[in-house]
Amino acid sequence: MSRADLELVRRVYESWTRGDFSDGEAFHPDVEFEMVDWPESGRSRGLEAMRRTWMSSLRAWDDFRAEPTQFVELGGHIVVLTHVEARGRGSAAQVSADTATMWTFDGGQVVRLALYWDAAEALEVAGGAEDG
Repeated sequence: MSRADLELVRRVYESWTRGDFSDGEAFHPDVEFEMVDWPESGRSRGLEAMRRTWMSSLRAWDDFRAEPTQFVELGGHIVVLTHVEARGRGSAAQVSADTATMWTFDGGQVVRLALYWDAAEALEVAGGAEDG
């Protein structure tokens, strides 16, 4: 994994924590996006479809905050461990979870972005990529 890829992920997260999801340059036009084991799971291909899938998932929450806690280079991926605090829309249920996002690059662009509610699973999947 290149240093530039890691810095790109950090910049994207800085934008995301400010609520700015407009930076599409980091992503390949046919990026694969998957919310692997999230309560509102989803899968899409392409930048616009990724945006729609993510925004649809966010509609389930009145308040959703995700802060990256660690950036791990593993198995050719960057796994970002993230702490999520959220409040369910309608139910007002408070949720606190340690999640992860696995970033896969090709040619300096993100070709796959996989969100895991279970951070340990993301680390296991990324680590297994080293063997195969």
